[in-house]
Amino acid sequence: MALPWLAVGKLVLNNLDTIISVVKPGFTRKKVDALPSQTDLLNQQIAELQAAASSNAEQIQQLAAQVKEVVAALGQAATEAAAQRAAARRWSYTAVTMSVIAVLICAGSFFVR
Repeated sequence: MALPWLAVGKLVLNNLDTIISVVKPGFTRKKVDALPSQTDLLNQQIAELQAAASSNAEQIQQLAAQVKEVVAALGQAATEAAAQRAAARRWSYTAVTMSVIAVLICAGSFFVR
């Protein structure tokens, strides 16, 4: 069981620089010396952060909707499983009762002869 995780770990470690370059956010990082340009740079960075925050909020909302659907499906599956378990219990009680009746009939017929 540990061998596949070891292989995955080695693969991730070997490609860590590629993974980080893909995952790293694309925010503006520039050093500007002039004061008016710094204000423009800050405004651009603020706009990028606001866009990233709204994108994250939308993604979180979508994930929450998906989790809600999963929870509803799990609740329905649990209800169905409980109903099946109750039906199986009723059938087993019926089978035990019929077995006891059959044993009593056999025992009665044995002692009558």
